[in-house]
This record gives sequence, C-alpha cells and structure tokens, in this order.
Amino acid sequence: MKVLLATDGMPHTDRAIDYAIDYASRYRAALFVVYALSPGRDQKAAYAEGKETVQGIKQKALSREVGITTMLEAGEPAEAIVRTADKIGADAVILGASGKCEGRKRPLGSVSARVVQDACCSVFIIR
Repeated sequence: MKVLLATDGMPHTDRAIDYAIDYASRYRAALFVVYALSPGRDQKAAYAEGKETVQGIKQKALSREVGITTMLEAGEPAEAIVRTADKIGADAVILGASGKCEGRKRPLGSVSARVVQDACCSVFIIR
C-alpha cells in the first residue's frame, strides 16, 4: 500500500501529518510526502521552505520507524498532488483542510476540493 501525504507546511496540516504517520505505521504502508512549489512564489525561498518542511516530517516518521520518501513538486498544489499520486500509484492521499467550519456549512479549501474531485484514489481530509 502507498499513501501520499500532501503538505504546505501550514499549521492546518499538523493533524494530517500525525494521521498519515499513524496510518502508514498501522497498515505498514509506504509513506510518500509531497510539498508543492507554487508558481508565482520566489522559487528559491519556496524550495528552502519545502525542504525544511519535508525534512521535519521525515524525522518524525523515522522516529516511528515508518519508511518515507519526500518530494518537492513544481506546480499548482492540487495539480501537483494529483500528478504525484498518479505517478507513485497511491492508494490514498491524506491532506489537511484549511476551510473553516461555520454553522452547518463545512467548506473545504480549494486545494482539498480539487484533489477530492480529481484524484483516482481514496482521499482523507483531516481537520
């Protein structure tokens, strides 16, 4: 089994990181982590931030004895996540939701919504 964790380094992904590591440990899944380098950002700064983010996740996973592969991918986040899931043959994608819960509405962030719509595998949205 292959699981792809998508992260942007923001606090709303912290629970998704923990969930992905627990999931990979419990089901003995190969864990892949992708950080999208969005166009329009200073690519040098985005690369440094992405590398630092995935290295932190890698250390956390390795401390739990979970094998992990990290990737930095260029492109719009939703497209990069779906493309990476297809490339590795992911069985599931795990990502955090940035959308706010207000009243009875529970909107997803635009990236989460597009991944749910476009991915060919199961998608777990962690709040």
